Amino acid sequence: MRFLIIGWAYLPESAGIGPYTADLAEYLVQSGHQVQVVTGFPMYPQWKIWEGYRGKWFMRETINGVPVLRTYTYVPSKPRKTLSRILFDMSLALSLFLGVLRTGPCDLIITISPPLQLGLTGWLASILKHAPFLFHIQDLVPDAAVATGMLSEKSKAVKLARLMERFIYRRADGIGVICEGFYRNLRAKGVPPEKLALLPNYIDLSFMKLCEKNNGFRHHHNLKAQDFVVMYSGTIALKQGLHVLVEVAAELREYEKIKFYLIGEGPYLEELRQQAEKLALTNITFLPLQPRESLPKQLAAADVLVITQRRAVTDIVFPGKLLYYMASDRPILAAVSADSETGRFVHEHDLGVVVPPESPKELAAAILELQQKNSLGGKGRRVAEEEFDRLIVLQKFAAYLQTLAKRKD
Repeated sequence: MRFLIIGWAYLPESAGIGPYTADLAEYLVQSGHQVQVVTGFPMYPQWKIWEGYRGKWFMRETINGVPVLRTYTYVPSKPRKTLSRILFDMSLALSLFLGVLRTGPCDLIITISPPLQLGLTGWLASILKHAPFLFHIQDLVPDAAVATGMLSEKSKAVKLARLMERFIYRRADGIGVICEGFYRNLRAKGVPPEKLALLPNYIDLSFMKLCEKNNGFRHHHNLKAQDFVVMYSGTIALKQGLHVLVEVAAELREYEKIKFYLIGEGPYLEELRQQAEKLALTNITFLPLQPRESLPKQLAAADVLVITQRRAVTDIVFPGKLLYYMASDRPILAAVSADSETGRFVHEHDLGVVVPPESPKELAAAILELQQKNSLGGKGRRVAEEEFDRLIVLQKFAAYLQTLAKRKD
C-alpha cells in the first residue's frame, strides 16, 4: 500500500514525536509498503532551524530508506508567547499542505498531531488524494494549553480550537490515540468508539539496550560510585513544571552525594538556569540534549529517573520519555497527579513512586527514601518487552492502517 505521513517532526530530531513517526515510516517500508513523509525542517527542541537545513523552501532526502519531503515554515524566536505558537501552527499546516501538493497518489493519509491544525492539512489532503485519513493524536490540543494556564477556556483562541477540533474529528476516517486517558477524553467529546483506535507509542529495545550504571556517562561527569543521581531527560516546556526539580535541589543541597541532572532543551530552560543561579545551587547540572546514540548509557547512569507535570495535567499528556525510562530499567519517580494517565501507569505497572505534583517537600522526601532503599527498578524493562516493544506494537499499528485504508475501497 501507499502511505502519506504528514507531521511536524522527523529524524534527525531525536526529541518529542519525531522518532516515533520515523519508526512507523521505516517499519512500513520494511514491510514492503510505499511511504512518503512530508514534514518541516529540523528545529526541535531548540526552536531554531538546524545547520545544513537553513535557507531552503523545499528539500528532499532519504532517511533509512524513507523518502522525506521538507517544507519551510515560520519558527518563532519566542515560542512561549501564545500568538507566536498559533502563528507557527498555522504556518506549519499551510506549508505542509504545499508539500502535499508535490507528492503522488496514496491509499491512506496519516496525520500526526500536534499541532491540531495539521488535521486540516490531512483533511484537505484526503480530498485531493481521494484517500481516507487517520488523525493520530500524540498530544491533546487545546486541552494542554488550558490545563497549563497558557490559555483560558473562554478565550477566543480556545473557542476557535474547539470548533476546529470537532470539525477534524468528524471528518477523520479514523482517530488514533496513544493511551486510555486520550480515549476517554475523546469519548467525552462525543467521538464514537468505532472511529477510535488505541495505538500506543513503543520503544525500540534493540536500540535501548540494558547498560551498567557505572558507564561512560558517569565517568565523563566525574560521578563516583556512591553518588546518587536524580535525572530528568526530555523537553523543557511549561507542562512539565520542572521548576519543582530546582526547588528540590535547593531543599537537598546539604546532601552532598545527591546530584541532580536536568538534560534537554526547550523554551523554559533559561528560566530554570536563572532560578538555579539565583539559589546558588552547585548540586544541579544542566546539559543540552545529548546525541541519540548515547541515550541508553545516559539513562542507565541514573539512580532514579524523574517525570514532573503541572498539577492540572491529568489525561491530556502521556510523556514519551516514560517508555525510554522503562527500557533503562531504572526506578521512576513521578511527581504527577495520582489520577493522571502517567500516575496510573506508573502505579499499575509498579514502576516506581508517585508523589503529588508541584510539591518540593514530598518530592525531596521520596528521593531520600529511594536513596536509602536503592532497591527499586527491574520491572520497567519487562513491561516494555511484553507490551511496548516496537515490533509488537507496530505490527498491530500496520494492520489497523491497512484495514482503515480499505474502508473506502
